[in-house]
Amino acid sequence: MFRKYVSGLILLVAGLTIGWAALAAKAQQPPAPGQNAPAAHAYKPTPEDAARPNPMKFTENSVNRGKRVYSTQCAMCHGDTGTGNGDLAKDMNATPPDFTNPATLKDRTDGELFAIIGAGSGVMPAQGDRMKDYHKWDAINYLRFISGRVPAKSTPDEFDPDHPTVVMQQQPK
Repeated sequence: MFRKYVSGLILLVAGLTIGWAALAAKAQQPPAPGQNAPAAHAYKPTPEDAARPNPMKFTENSVNRGKRVYSTQCAMCHGDTGTGNGDLAKDMNATPPDFTNPATLKDRTDGELFAIIGAGSGVMPAQGDRMKDYHKWDAINYLRFISGRVPAKSTPDEFDPDHPTVVMQQQPK
């Protein structure tokens, strides 16, 4: 069983490496004559995207869940702390935004960020159905946190027992 797991993990890592290498090669190619380089945010959020509310409360628990999502899905390009200096971005000559700068997200609604994460943008791959919606929303709450917003304290009633990333904490006696 362990060997199957390790073999599967090796295949997954190899596939991701090949996929990212292909994206990096494509991203580093100059535009064809007469073509403009792709915009940093090629996806233009709609008014419906902008109006979509974040269903995840902006609390410490959501931020902590979002940090776990960010660390595994975003940090390779956007950097461990959100400054846009991830190793993969450097390899691809990409310049992700600095989420620690409050001005970066100031004019973006949570709904717009949700749409951009889902659709992808420039060299950023689309997360679409690959990432669960609640993971995207938690990651957005984490982005808001690293850009300077202070989350509300978490309360026991916010926990969703069906939410697979929630770890129930023992309540003090």
